[in-house]
Amino acid sequence: MSITVVRGDIFLTSSHALAIGLNAAGRLEVAPVFTALHDRYPVFVADYHKRGRAGQLTPGSMWVWPDSQPWLVGLIVRETPQGAARLRFVEAALLNLVKEWEREGLRSLAMMQPGNGHDWPVIRNLVTHHLGPLPLPITLYETYIPGLVAETNDNLDQG
Repeated sequence: MSITVVRGDIFLTSSHALAIGLNAAGRLEVAPVFTALHDRYPVFVADYHKRGRAGQLTPGSMWVWPDSQPWLVGLIVRETPQGAARLRFVEAALLNLVKEWEREGLRSLAMMQPGNGHDWPVIRNLVTHHLGPLPLPITLYETYIPGLVAETNDNLDQG
């Protein structure tokens, strides 16, 4: 399957699951997408905080939260809320997703870019390389724009 790259509000997705890059400390970063995550899924965020405080989140891991619609997938791509995502953690989380998506029962996935703008070209290549061959429909949100239904741009599409 191909990966469709879009911009818009990931929380308006019709995908079965939504993947967000998080940190192992269990604390949300300060950004509009994380404020929206907290507002829409407070029970998920509370569980995320609890897992982080208990040391259950390791960089490069992932976990699926099936108690919401859409399901939520936490990709642990950094150790703390500050600083850039480490490429090795992003790649490890993607490889865990490749290994576990079918067993977890994911049918389609919307993913917010798991990192920051500085490393985005490299992270985008990692996502395309590892997830592109999967028979799983994937929509990659390059930019979060609250309230905007996903819109593609011919220059953004990866096929």
